Amino acid sequence: MSGTAFADLRRGLAVPEQDFAGVGRGCHIYGAGGFGRRIARELVRLDVPVLGFVDRTGHKRSTVDGLPCRHPDDLGDAEIEESAYVHGLMNHHPYDAVVDWAVERGFAQILFAALLFAIAGFSLDNYWLAPRALMIDHLDMIEALHDGLADDESRALLCKLLDYRLSTDPRDQPDAFASEAYVPRFLPIFEKPITFVDGGAYDGDTLEALLAHGVAVKDWIAFEPDERNMAALRDTARRHRASIGSYTLIEAGLSRENAMVRFAGGDGETSRVIDPASDESAAIGSSEIRVVRLDDALSRSGEVYVKLDIEGAERDALEGMAELLARRPTVAVSVYHRPSDLWDIPQIVANLYDRPRFRLRQHGHHGFDTVLYVTPN
Repeated sequence: MSGTAFADLRRGLAVPEQDFAGVGRGCHIYGAGGFGRRIARELVRLDVPVLGFVDRTGHKRSTVDGLPCRHPDDLGDAEIEESAYVHGLMNHHPYDAVVDWAVERGFAQILFAALLFAIAGFSLDNYWLAPRALMIDHLDMIEALHDGLADDESRALLCKLLDYRLSTDPRDQPDAFASEAYVPRFLPIFEKPITFVDGGAYDGDTLEALLAHGVAVKDWIAFEPDERNMAALRDTARRHRASIGSYTLIEAGLSRENAMVRFAGGDGETSRVIDPASDESAAIGSSEIRVVRLDDALSRSGEVYVKLDIEGAERDALEGMAELLARRPTVAVSVYHRPSDLWDIPQIVANLYDRPRFRLRQHGHHGFDTVLYVTPN
C-alpha cells in the first residue's frame, strides 16, 4: 500500500474538531459496566445531564451509581426524544448491533467516547483512548512507523486503527483475528525448537496456543507476578509437561530494574503494576510484588521468542532486556495499553535491535490486543 491512506488521514486530522453541541435534554449511557460508569461519573462531574444507563441487566437492577438503569426494551420513545445516546461499551465484543439499535431508535445524537473529549475538561484514561490532539502531536512518529512497516497488511491496519481511534465508533474498528494471536505464520518460530520467554504468562494460554499450532517449545520461561494466575500457570505446566523440553515459572514481573513495586492483582489478565501514589492504588487496594530485568534473570541464545503483554509495563521491560534484543530474537509486544505505545514502543525497539522488521496485527475488538511483531530483517 502506498502512503495515500496515511496522507488522507493527515489531511483529515488537519480539519478543526467540531465544538461540543451539548446533549439536548440529557444523555442515556448504553453500558453500565466499568467503562460506562466512568463516563457517567465524568459527565456528572462536568454538569452534563445524564438521564441514566441503558443495559441488558436493567431487569435485574433499577439503579447504578445512583442513576436509573433501564433495559433497552423498556426505554420508551418519549424518553429517547431530544436526548443523546452515549456509547459506553468498550471491551472484547464488537457491538455493531447496539449502535444500529441506537440509530433505529432515533436518538437526537449518537456520541462515542472520542467525541466526548470535545467537552471542556473531559478526561478519561482508558488503555489507548486519548484526545485526537495527542495523535496530531505525534503524526511524524506515526508516519515513520507506517513507512517502516514491512507489509501492506500492517500499513493498512495502522491506518484503519487510527481511524477507529479518532471515532471510537465500533463500526469503524479493524477486523480482529484472535486465533492468530502470537502465532501468525510469518514468524520464524515454526522452523526450529524455540526458547519461549513468556512475559505476562497469565494462565499459560499463549504456551497452549503455540503447542496447538505445532510450535516446538524446548524451554518455556514464564514470568507472572499475580499469585492467583501463578496457581493456574502451574496447572498448565503440569498438564503440558510431556510436550515441552523444560519449564521455569518465575513469580515476578518484568521491568527496567530489579525492584519491589505496587501491584493490583486478582484481576486475571488485567492484573498490573500501579503508581503507589495514585488514586487508583487507594481505591482498589494493592500489594507489593517483585519485578526484574530480563537480562539479569536469564541468558539465552539460539531461537528465542519473547512475548510481552504486561499491562502497560512493556516499555520498561524492553529497556531491561537490551542485551537479549541485541541478539535479535523474535518479539511480540502489545502496543495498546497506553495511547502512545503504538508509536513509542517501535522506536524503543529500533534503538535496541539491529535492523528490525516490524509487522502489526490486530487480535481483539475495540483496539485491544494490538501486537507489534519484530523479526530480524
